[in-house]
Formats: sequence, C-alpha cells, structure tokens
Amino acid sequence: MEAWLTQHFVNSALVYTGAAMVAAPIIIHLINRFQYKRVHFAAMEFLLQSQQTNQRRVLLEQLLLLLLRILLIVCLLLLIARLILDPNQLSMFHGAKSHHVIVLDDSGSMQNVWGEQSAFDEGLQVIRKIAAEGTNRPNTEKMSLIVLSRADAPLFLQRDINEELINELDAKLTNLSCSHQSLDLNQGLEAAADLLNEDRAVIKTLHLISDFRKSDWQEKKGVADTIEKLSQSDTAINLVKTVPDSQPNLAITELSGATEVAAVDVPLRLRVSIKNFGDQVAQDVRVAAFVDHNKLPMSIVFDKIEAGSEISQDFDVVFNQPNLHQINVSLTNDALDGDNTRFLAVNVKPSNPVLIIDGNPSGNEWMYIQTAIAPDASTTGFAPSVESVDYLRRHPLSQFKNIYLLNVAELPLDAVAALESFVKDGGGLIWFAGPSIQPAFYNDKLYKEGKGLFPAPLEVSPRDLPARETNTMVDMQVGDHPLFSVFAGQDNPLIEAVTISKYFPLSQKWLQTEAANASGVNVIATLRNQAPFIIEHRLGKGRIITCLTSAGPVLTNEGEPWNSWALNPSFIVFQLELQKYLVQSRSHDQAEIVGQPIEFALDAAAFSDEIEIQTPIAQGERTVRLKATPGQSGEASENDSLKLITVFRETDQPGVYSVQLKRQDQTVEPQMYAFNFPVSESNLALASSDELRNEFGNSPLIQIQEPGEFQWIQGQEAGREITNSILVILFLLLICEQLLAYRLSYHPKMAGAAA
Repeated sequence: MEAWLTQHFVNSALVYTGAAMVAAPIIIHLINRFQYKRVHFAAMEFLLQSQQTNQRRVLLEQLLLLLLRILLIVCLLLLIARLILDPNQLSMFHGAKSHHVIVLDDSGSMQNVWGEQSAFDEGLQVIRKIAAEGTNRPNTEKMSLIVLSRADAPLFLQRDINEELINELDAKLTNLSCSHQSLDLNQGLEAAADLLNEDRAVIKTLHLISDFRKSDWQEKKGVADTIEKLSQSDTAINLVKTVPDSQPNLAITELSGATEVAAVDVPLRLRVSIKNFGDQVAQDVRVAAFVDHNKLPMSIVFDKIEAGSEISQDFDVVFNQPNLHQINVSLTNDALDGDNTRFLAVNVKPSNPVLIIDGNPSGNEWMYIQTAIAPDASTTGFAPSVESVDYLRRHPLSQFKNIYLLNVAELPLDAVAALESFVKDGGGLIWFAGPSIQPAFYNDKLYKEGKGLFPAPLEVSPRDLPARETNTMVDMQVGDHPLFSVFAGQDNPLIEAVTISKYFPLSQKWLQTEAANASGVNVIATLRNQAPFIIEHRLGKGRIITCLTSAGPVLTNEGEPWNSWALNPSFIVFQLELQKYLVQSRSHDQAEIVGQPIEFALDAAAFSDEIEIQTPIAQGERTVRLKATPGQSGEASENDSLKLITVFRETDQPGVYSVQLKRQDQTVEPQMYAFNFPVSESNLALASSDELRNEFGNSPLIQIQEPGEFQWIQGQEAGREITNSILVILFLLLICEQLLAYRLSYHPKMAGAAA
C-alpha cells in the first residue's frame, strides 16, 4: 500500500490524515440527527403524518448533501497530497515498477561552455535529480544509465533507486568526464531499446540527455526513426535539452603539411585552417604555434573570418635536430575548448633518400632528376642515389622514400619481386619511358593483367606526336590533380612552353576494351592528341606514377629530343611535388581523430612484446604498458613472419601519444601519433524545440524538456492537468453543496413579505 501511495502522491504522508478527515462530515451528520428534544403539542399527529409522507425524499437529500461534503474533503485531500496521474501510464495502478533508462550524450560538443556551466555538467545535474526523485518512491523505481561513448557497457543496469544507489551514482558522476569524440546518438538509443524490450512488465521511460545540435538530426535521420519506434512500443520519452542557446564558435579545422619529407634545416611549409561556425564575423583572430611545447616567436593573424566561412594560412617551421617532434597551434578559448588546438607529429630526417635507376648507363637522364629534386640537399632535404638495375637485387629498398626507374629495358625477376614488396609496403615508384624499354617484358612481367607494377600494356613501339598546327596548342594537358595544383589556371606559360615529340602509347585494344573498368588506374595528364601521358595507380599501400616519355631530352634516330620538359622550370616543380605526394601513403605522421585505436602488428623477429605509450600532457602524461601477443594482423602479408599484435584504444584525449617499441637488440624505436578533436563536433547550432516536434509529429509520448527546468522530474508536469481538473470539480461541488444546503435548511419569511 505504501509503495502505491508514494507512486501516486507527492505528499503521500498526508493521505492518511486526509482519509481520517473524510469521517468529519459523517460524524457531524450523525450528531445533528440526534441533537433535538421531544416536544408534545396539539398538532403532533398532523406533523407526524406529514413527516412520514416526506421522510424518504428528505433522507435522500440529506444523504446526497453528506456525499457532496465527503467529496469536497476528498478533493481537498487530492490537492494537498498532490496527486500525480499520467494518463499514458495507467498500468501504474497494477503495481508495476517503473524503469528509467537514461542515455547521456558525452560527445565532444557537450563540452560547450557558457558562463561557468557546461552542457555536460547540466546533463549530470539532470541525472542526479531523476535519481533523487526516485528515492521518494521506494521499491517502485529502477534505473539504467548508458553513457554514449560506452553504449555497450551501461554504467548502471536495472538498479533499484535507493540511498545506496544515490551514493554510488554520485561517486561515479563526480569522476565522469565528457569525451572528445564524435559519437552516434543512435547507438545509445539502440542499446536503450534493447534494455527496454527485455523488460516488458514495467512502465518504461527513456530520458535522452543531449545538446540536440541540428547536425545530429538533419544529418542522422536514424536517430529520429529509433525514437519513433520506441514511442510506438509504449515507451514514454523525455528529450532533455542541456544547452539554452546556440553559441558562436571558432575551430581550427586543419594543421597539415608535407611532414613525410621533413628534413633538418629545411623549411617545412604547414597550413592552418580556421572555420567560423558562428553567425557573426570574427575579426583579428590570432593563432599561436608551438614546437615541442615551446612557443614560436610569431603569431598567425586572420584579420577577418566571415560567418560560416573557412580560411587558411601557410607558415614555415625549421627543425635544427632530427628525430620526432610535435607541433600544435592554438586559439584563445571560446565556447568549445576542444577544437581550439590542433596537433601534428613530425619525424624529421637528416635527409630523405631517393633511389634513381637509370637503364642507360651511358645516358644522363638521371642528372635531370637529381638536379630537380636536390640541387643542394640542404635546400630540399632530398638525397638522391644513382644506381644500376643490379642494385635492386642486392640491397634493401626500405631505406628509400621513392624509387625512379628511367628508360629501363628489363628487370630481373627478383628485382621485380623486391620492387613489388617495396611498393606494397607504401613506397613510391616513378616510371619514365624511353627508347630502351621492351614492351613485351612490360606487358608480361610488369603489367600482369592489372596486378603489377605497370598500369597498362604498351604498344610495340614508341610514337611521334604530330606537329602543332598552331602556336596556341599545348602538348601537355594537365588534369585536376594535386601534383598539378601549382599550375592551376587557364593560362600557364610554363606548361605551354613544354614540347613533347615522342612517347610510348598504351595498347589501343586495352584502351577500347579494358581501360574503363581498370580499377584504380587514373590518367592525370594527357597529350595534345588526348593520348594518356601521365598515369597513377596503386599497388598495396603504395602509389605508382608512370610518365610515357623520357626523363630527359633523349635524342631520336633523327636527332630530335623526345621532349623539352626536363629543360623547363615546371619539371623541377613537378618532381618536388611528386616526392611529397608519393611518400604520403607510407606515413602515419598525419593526425588521427580521437577515439580511433592505435593498432600494432610488429615483426616478432625484430621487436619484443613490450610496448610503452605515454599519453598527452593534458591527460596527465601517464605511461601505459602493453603486452603484444602472437597473432594474425588484419592485413594480408606475403611472408609468413610471426606478428606481435595488440591495440591501444584509450585515445580520447587530443594531443600527441609517444610510443616506445623495444627491439630484440635492446634498442628502442620511438613513434608519435597525433590525435585531434573531430571537426564534426564544432558546429554548435541547436535544433529548436519546434524543429524537434516536427520530427515526431507531436507524439504525446515524446516530451521535450527545456534546459534548466526540472519540474517534470518531480511529476509537476504530469500532475498539472490533474490538479486543474480537481480544482474544477471542487468548484462545481461547492456550488452544488451550497444550493442543496440552502434547499434543505429552514428560511422563515420576513414580516414584510407575509403582509
């Protein structure tokens, strides 16, 4: 009985007192019936006969009056004890328990701050109030708490709400912090749906606590669909908003550069981008840059950033020492602190070795490549080595960033295998044609039906490019590709000045029947006659660039050069961009997004099973030690070497994670992994309550609770309609009681009226 009363009355202790007060009208009625004297007089017989005639009618009227007065007392009792009756939960009268499933959004945008309050803190306050209210109804309420970043492991699972739970909840919420990740609300809702569907015998209520950004609803329709399905299964849903208004926000969206070719004393060009997610212009935005936690003596200034726009600036950083370095750029604090800083890890080398294989020992094509990429190693950071074909068979290739193959007629099969392994592991390969190459060998051993080092089969012999009909025609037509971004524009005198006289055409049959379906083969530049000229394709992790003319002005039998490109300044620009582009595929230096795991698959012959990871400073710079175990990596490998496998998943904190890999020779190989705040969390524009209602068609089971309002938790929202109804009933009862009491009472006529 006590449980039923606490479930339906806010002030359940007053119910017993009120019930006793119902007896008051009955007692008064009984007292009045016996409070008279017997008096005998002459007309007694006449009065007695009159009383017997009207006795039944009078008795019914008196009982009706008594009933009205009892109902008045009952209505007053219901008002004082504060009856709570939700019409959508009539099963409460069956004595069932209520199950409150709370889904707490702890994605990065919930770090949104206004004043001294944050969206996440507001959400924790709501949870505490829900639990505290549950203690007022002992043995009737239970709670499950799902934190979105750990949706598969509820913080509390179907726990009875009591003092023990309150103490445990307070301790856990005190130590709970908001994640920096971009999370899917639908995962938390599906986990909640699974819990509620398993518990069919209870009154089910889902509380979704979030900031309700527009992007969560406009871009993720599955969230609204899941909520509608839950409401159709008789689940009451509270959408609890934690942020009162949309906040302006600036975010650093990019910090990038060709970090793969960073070398000592060579300026590294980096790019920083900022986006204004607010609705007003941001002016005089200043960005500070740090290298290894030391602030650089400069400030990157953005004079004006229009609302909704993103702009970028470049800056240079010079490293005086090799090894690993970390770079970060920072804004001053605003509504969302997580996106005000961006990190980058850089592995600076003394120089970047590049291998050049010249197939013509008496030729000098290698000189044009060497001059282009490294006129001075201290200027570009590249260190080219010129070797013969035999070098590929006798030396490891993993030390090189990229490998050039210039006018190579044929390759030994073991050299082909070494090159394939090099490219599959992420190395870059550049082909330049020439008069020495043997198309039959290329088509058979290098093309391999689209699975080899060459992108397509060749015709049997080189071909002359027809002479220009006018001086306005351009021999080399570049496409929209990063390698040619420097030459973007309609008129480029450098490209226009290049002449191509001879090239190796691709197989006409292949172009007509197979080119359209060749997966991963991309023509990035063509000749004046629309024949493919420069082609890109991939093999494993690496990229391969194939140019169908020579690397230098090789002379034909008629004494004409194959091309003049090597004598044009655009050739130098192209080669330098080519080095940066190709090495990107084999590096992990570019930053990841927080929450993504770091996966290790180490060669057991070279490394021990001990791994040390140092977390960012903002996380307290703690050291985590992992043990790798033998197993299969997720990537296919052609060798059967044993791998040591492990995964580090605690990457929620933005910053740089330092890794120490211990080798079998007791040396240490350091690595760095940079993790950044997801840009998708930076847009703080909120969905209005009206927009949310439109999503659900004003379903009565789905209620939207505004931020800072907690009356609904105490049942005042559910009980308000009942209170208004009781007041109306009370008013009508008072009128009826007064009218009936007037009718039954004696009212002597005034003397004037009698006359």
